[in-house]
Amino acid sequence: MGKIDSIPAKARCLGLVLLALGLPFGSANAADLPGAPAPVDVPPVERINRTWEFLIAPYFVAANISGTTQVGRLPATDIDISTGDILENLRFGAMIRAEALYQQRFGALVDIAYMGLGGSADIRAGGGRISVGVDQTIAEAMLFYRVYNTPQTSVDLLAGGRYWDINLDLNAQGTFVGNFDISRGDNWIDPVIGIRAFHIFNDKWSANARGDIGGFGAASDFTWNVQAGVGYHFNKTWSAHLQYKALSVDYDNDKTGTSSFAYDTITHGPLLGVAARF
Repeated sequence: MGKIDSIPAKARCLGLVLLALGLPFGSANAADLPGAPAPVDVPPVERINRTWEFLIAPYFVAANISGTTQVGRLPATDIDISTGDILENLRFGAMIRAEALYQQRFGALVDIAYMGLGGSADIRAGGGRISVGVDQTIAEAMLFYRVYNTPQTSVDLLAGGRYWDINLDLNAQGTFVGNFDISRGDNWIDPVIGIRAFHIFNDKWSANARGDIGGFGAASDFTWNVQAGVGYHFNKTWSAHLQYKALSVDYDNDKTGTSSFAYDTITHGPLLGVAARF
């Protein structure tokens, strides 16, 4: 009787061992037991997948401008304008970029940046007052083709033009040489080609970069632009972007006398903007 009574106990012990090892025991096995839910990978925020996609992005560049300029019969003058100087003398500024993308492949963009500066000073010798104003408009219109496209990464080739309009105004009142108002400047369009890339790391962070070159002697001798930075995405529509941007141009209209104008500068600084994609 002792051996017969001990069989169920041994069977129960064997069943517990087999169950712990995940081996079948009778009609029950490990697959029948409740377990922890399988881990779920959360995909990063993907670009909106629509036939048409649009983007509106106002921004501001805390610019520094350095280089040389030459106007009329005046000699070439060095330029070294800091962000503080621009903010102190800024009369008006507006910067915005708009894009349209068709079937995640073909697109167009327009970028317009206007900055109006003005300042005045009293003349100690002889009295009077002189006011100086600078208006700078830079507008880009480009087509692009998406040569590489995944839910997280895209690469675009760009081609188009960059329009420049620079005006310098000098106004004098009550000076020893009398009153006068002089306005000089020029405008031109540079052909431009370039490349840009965009990558999404997760549902909040992304990175982007762009580079282009142009001019090629058609208008300016040469122009280039580089910018790169990161983006923070609040949702699939709204995001904020921080970049560093540098834009250079070397232009000379090859004229003489009062019509002469040359502008060889680099405008650079941090760029902060918001974007709405829909």
